[in-house]
Amino acid sequence: MDEDIRIGAFICDCGSNIAGIVNVPEVVEYARGLKDVVFADEGKWSCSVDYLATMKELIKEQGINRVVIASCTPRTHEPLFKRTIKEAGLNPYLLEFVSIREQSSWVHRDDPQKATEKAKDLVKMGVAKAALLEKGEEIRLPVNTDCLIIGGGMAGMNAALNIADQGFHAILVEKESRLGGLVKDIAAISYNNETVPADEIVNAKAALIDSHPNITVYTNAEIETVEGYIGNYKVTVKADGSREDLDVSTIIVATGMKEIEPVGQFEYGRDPRVITQLQFEGMLKKWNGECAKGNGKISNSKSQIKNNDVVIINCVNSKNESRGCCAIGCHISVKNALALKARNDGARVHILYRDLSMVREEGSSLEAAKKAGVRFIRFPDDRYPEMREEDGRLSVLVNDLLLGEELTIPADLIVLTTGFKGNDTVDDIKGLLKISANPDGFFQEAHIKLGPLDFPSDGISLCGCARSPKSLKEAMEEGTGAAMRASIPMKQGFLEAEGIVADIDLDLCTSCGLCEKNCPYGAIQWVDEKPQVIKALCKGCGLCAADCPKKAITIIHYSDEQILAQMEAALEERAEEKIIGFVCHWCALGGVDMAGVSRLQYPSNARLIRVMCSARVSIDFIERAFELGAAGVLVAGCEFPTCHYITGNYAAEERIKKARKRLARKGYDPNRLWNIWCSAADGPKFANTMRDMVKKLGL
Repeated sequence: MDEDIRIGAFICDCGSNIAGIVNVPEVVEYARGLKDVVFADEGKWSCSVDYLATMKELIKEQGINRVVIASCTPRTHEPLFKRTIKEAGLNPYLLEFVSIREQSSWVHRDDPQKATEKAKDLVKMGVAKAALLEKGEEIRLPVNTDCLIIGGGMAGMNAALNIADQGFHAILVEKESRLGGLVKDIAAISYNNETVPADEIVNAKAALIDSHPNITVYTNAEIETVEGYIGNYKVTVKADGSREDLDVSTIIVATGMKEIEPVGQFEYGRDPRVITQLQFEGMLKKWNGECAKGNGKISNSKSQIKNNDVVIINCVNSKNESRGCCAIGCHISVKNALALKARNDGARVHILYRDLSMVREEGSSLEAAKKAGVRFIRFPDDRYPEMREEDGRLSVLVNDLLLGEELTIPADLIVLTTGFKGNDTVDDIKGLLKISANPDGFFQEAHIKLGPLDFPSDGISLCGCARSPKSLKEAMEEGTGAAMRASIPMKQGFLEAEGIVADIDLDLCTSCGLCEKNCPYGAIQWVDEKPQVIKALCKGCGLCAADCPKKAITIIHYSDEQILAQMEAALEERAEEKIIGFVCHWCALGGVDMAGVSRLQYPSNARLIRVMCSARVSIDFIERAFELGAAGVLVAGCEFPTCHYITGNYAAEERIKKARKRLARKGYDPNRLWNIWCSAADGPKFANTMRDMVKKLGL
């Protein structure tokens, strides 16, 4: 860097939150003596409007070109101070934030001297990094107004209509010849204590689609290729034997779900009297038509039902060791039992269940079913009902958990309420869009709480039963939600990404391809036989930089040099007493903050270095900490299976295993390397880990 480094250090009292324990004037005086610090000041409430105005004036008056804020957690206040220094004329990425409240005063209040010494170290580490900060910038990508919706079920149609009603162009691609998805194959929908023929709902929605000028529909169609990124997707659609190339800016996945066929269970597939709920829906649908013609008998394609004993068995292929509750099976069984009783009041219907999950608005239909004469029998988790056949007559043997005895129930028809899995197109869509799905073929959102309708890659959303089994109401609401998510960048006309991104030095790069292969976001693409970062897609997790064998990748604001400078500053004195901790900005730092908010007391040995993701921590960082004499190293990341960067904690876990082997080969005790995975709310877990580390390391 050509300019002289002039760092301003602003140390906050936070009222008595910090100053009540930490000797802030002593920390300020210490900061003034650090290299490159030209100004240091104490602020009572640094985040107050008055002090922020003062800070802006001081930055200008003192010619400050790097800023260190020592106060509370960056998770809450960093954006505020970024805006402040930007208003003072500095690039917002020339700010380093140090938490001396959550990491010092609140958790070491029983030892003010050690709290003060730790605060000094944290400021020193912040100054060391600040001296190496580089300017960053938000990256913008232009985004047009064409949205591709994959899947023409109810969620997909609702998404398309919401997109189109905003004046955007919706392109709806459906693999079957008719829109409607799974709903078009069922008899009726139960909603708000009313039962509506499913065809009416599907036909009404499809009519809106057909008449909308902003919607283009492809049926009998499949997606063949997808290339590019948000604002710049190139898609090839094959429909009715012909191919068409499309330019789209955003994509919504609404591919739906299907029943898991219970092959081999209860003689399903061999005895036509054993069917699934979806097949039963088809029978009811057909029966409705026959009843309209005056024929009131229930029939299926292979057997006439002479009597009226129907047994419904819930939780087949769900709520077991393989998968959890299907979420909608109980509603389906009750709805269809009521439909049967409505047409044939003399039918004897039994629903065999493990637990009844009727928590949605349809829950009141349970009382209606009981009043209609449907019998409910609860069986134990470890004793599923058994099917019997004698003299050509079926029966079901079930242990009634409430009566404490076994019952034999005659059955003319056995209906299995089975679990669900993703649509057959899931594997193809996964490969085309580079997105993830669970073993049951349901697509995985970016984060169940922070991004429930988003994929990790910007510009791709998901909704409805492509994500998990759900009711029609929920699926349609998610279709609306996904449309809103896709509409934001289309309405703005651009996507703006934060400046914490990867940068590749092509002079050092050997084109090994590891970065492209491992990037969770598909943000590294091959151009002229060299990797290129699509910076608007990059999230700055640092996984690529930590794995790069030639150290050719830098993460803006979290470079190797900056992180190493923090370590060296922390371990310059009494290294043998200190633990270097790498904590991810999201969950792990949240756990650290929660320990502070809860005033949980733990030893003061740790010096924490914030990284965006635990995947940023390279083996070289860990080894260097021990070379500098650290007593121990801690890597803390998001609790499994969640991670803000999809697979970051998995990558970190594998790297830690390799690091322990390397440490052992180099003569270091691998047991001095610790790692924890904690949620943002798990302050006790972090505090306990600190206590355990200090005890077992003999500090």
